[in-house]
Amino acid sequence: MKELVAKVLIATLIVLFLINFTAAKVYKLSAFEVEIDLNLSTHPQTIIDFPPIGEIRAATHKAPVDLNLTLAAIHQDRLSQIINNMGSKDELITLLKARSKVIIQLFIIRLLVISVLGGIIGASIVVYNRQSIIVGLLVGITIIAILTLSTYYTYEISKFNDPNFEGMLEAAPWMIGLIQEGLNSLDQLGYEMQLIASNMSELFSKVDTLRPLSRVTGDLKVLHITDIHNNPVALPYIEEIVKSFGVDFIIDTGDITDYGTPLEGELLKKINDLKVPYVFIAGNHDSPDIVDKMSSFENVVVIQADVINIKGLVIAGVEDPAAKTNQIKPLDDEDVVNYKEGLEELVERLKLPPDIVITHNFTVGKDLTGRIPLLLHGHDHAFKIYKMKGTTVIDAGTTGAAGIRGLESEEGIPYSVALLHYNNLKEEERERWSLDVVDIIKFYDRHSGFILERQLINSRNSKKAKAEE
Repeated sequence: MKELVAKVLIATLIVLFLINFTAAKVYKLSAFEVEIDLNLSTHPQTIIDFPPIGEIRAATHKAPVDLNLTLAAIHQDRLSQIINNMGSKDELITLLKARSKVIIQLFIIRLLVISVLGGIIGASIVVYNRQSIIVGLLVGITIIAILTLSTYYTYEISKFNDPNFEGMLEAAPWMIGLIQEGLNSLDQLGYEMQLIASNMSELFSKVDTLRPLSRVTGDLKVLHITDIHNNPVALPYIEEIVKSFGVDFIIDTGDITDYGTPLEGELLKKINDLKVPYVFIAGNHDSPDIVDKMSSFENVVVIQADVINIKGLVIAGVEDPAAKTNQIKPLDDEDVVNYKEGLEELVERLKLPPDIVITHNFTVGKDLTGRIPLLLHGHDHAFKIYKMKGTTVIDAGTTGAAGIRGLESEEGIPYSVALLHYNNLKEEERERWSLDVVDIIKFYDRHSGFILERQLINSRNSKKAKAEE
């Protein structure tokens, strides 16, 4: 009898040890690889880990184990297919649910095999015989049956309605709501924005009050975007504007992501489809990982304290200092001074002032006003266009409607862009680009409305339009 008790006890200890330390297994779930693990716990919960963003935890069951789900990898090609076919979200959800059930079944089988082997090994430590095999088998099956059934019958998925967040996700408890709302409205919103964008060019030529302005078109069209903040609708919208207006290249003044993680970087692949040069400086919500990802795209030029010449326009710019790290933080006084000085040195080294200076935060480029023709920036999430000391300053607002933050606004934040029209002039036997017109385009998804405004920058075009009328 003592021998039997010893076999049961040792077999139980070995089974619990193996379950706690060897249960982890990675499974493929559509475009993702998910690691499932199980650990003994006195405070049982389900933990969903999105490295390095953080974790979501909820006390979902009473069985004495933690269920750990970790996003281990993303397959880019498959993810792109999913994003490009969001219209079939119901089919996608059904597929994910079916695959999840299969994965859970495979994981339970894995636990059963580990437990049975552990039980047999544990019982055989006392003495190896037929009884040890039977005892080990029964101990392994019993433990897995108890853990599985107690988890299943006490599990409450509703506990995730009020979860705990750790890591960077502590600042984003609205993420779950975003996913739910996004799946319900993403396809319709994306369709509406593409439809509106595709008709904007035609609208300019048909509205009577805009006729004089519609004749003022540029030899070179530059689209200024900023602060996309992971909004998946923004890139298809930008793509439609590029095609409708014949945009020559794009300038993005940063904050294309929220946390600057590699996971967010995988969502940017559609930039490759824009088919025009894309000039990018990182904002305070971006990171070295995002800069590396943007640099990998063939059509993207990343500016990091550089001066470039694209389509004949000289552009100087500097990234936000926060983009040098994985921390999301505003500029401190020392950063402002250092980056101001660095940007001014770039400009002073040029024989002539650059056509455009770009920064994410206006503060960094502010002291250059009066010495440059145009300063583009973002960060503030509010569209602005004005003159300061003779310099035209444009903040394109937020092309991603502030991302997740936009959902928290009762009135809604518009998706906004600025379309710059340049004309090529000849002065003193040299060519020079002149910014003559800026088209301001804002779209409000909350009330399905949009605003179109054309602002003349160079007064000579106002006379030209009047004479033609």
